[in-house]
Amino acid sequence: MTYQKGDQFVSLGTSSVTLRLTMGALAEITSRLGASGPQSLSGQLRHLNPAQGRELLACLMRPCSPLPESADRSAASFTDGEIARAMPAICRLFEEAFRDG
Repeated sequence: MTYQKGDQFVSLGTSSVTLRLTMGALAEITSRLGASGPQSLSGQLRHLNPAQGRELLACLMRPCSPLPESADRSAASFTDGEIARAMPAICRLFEEAFRDG
């Protein structure tokens, strides 16, 4: 796995994970959260519960995971507090991806 512009790194528990927002990850996030479009997704991202945070984290970890299914297992193992600590990095990931200019 190599670094790409926009990647975010976050330490969760004893793990350090790389988060990457790809078109595939965005499509998966939209599907998993049941969003009907960009406005719906934006609203849902503002009010995530811990289970949805794990879904979001798994989708963002998958592009950098050696095995796709390992992202789901890893995200499921994080505590609610660890998920909450990952949110600033997730916000930066989306802000950089959708920033004007």
